[in-house]
Amino acid sequence: MNFEPKNLIRWGIPGWMFLAVLISYFTISDYGAVKTLMFSKDVPIIVSSISLFIVAGIIIGNLIHQISLSFGFIIWINKNKYFKNEYEMDLKIIKNQFGNEIQRIYSDRLGTIHDLRALSTCLFLSLLILVIFSLTITFSIKIGILLLIVLGLNCIVFYNWAYFQNNLNYFIRKIKSDFEH
Repeated sequence: MNFEPKNLIRWGIPGWMFLAVLISYFTISDYGAVKTLMFSKDVPIIVSSISLFIVAGIIIGNLIHQISLSFGFIIWINKNKYFKNEYEMDLKIIKNQFGNEIQRIYSDRLGTIHDLRALSTCLFLSLLILVIFSLTITFSIKIGILLLIVLGLNCIVFYNWAYFQNNLNYFIRKIKSDFEH
């Protein structure tokens, strides 16, 4: 496992978003309890809360990232066909005089798709937990608005994911067709 700063941010964003949604729910449902923690003037509590949020977000985000990869590669994709196509495309890229630049563009686009899928998974899980909490703990109009905001964000991220996936698919088709000649 690679612990570069870009990966920590890649894992952190879904985790921090997930935690932010949970904190929002509990802030809405019991503001008094959250207010005591969030507006504390005790520096050690503030520092430890922020540190906990950052570290827990990265850990939860990594788990969400792994879940999204599982659904994206293990469950919904024909692995034999995918790996064969990936290998053939890598060979074509490597043999091209601009192979390094093409590989960089391809990796960047694929990374964006992985990131958006993880964020979409995060928002879906957040939405699911919000519904469960709303049915089991408490529900109000404010929580309903939070549900709609998370649903809207999920739709936006999902549409961005679909756009970038189509962009990558076009890129792959162009590489295959241009390198055949």
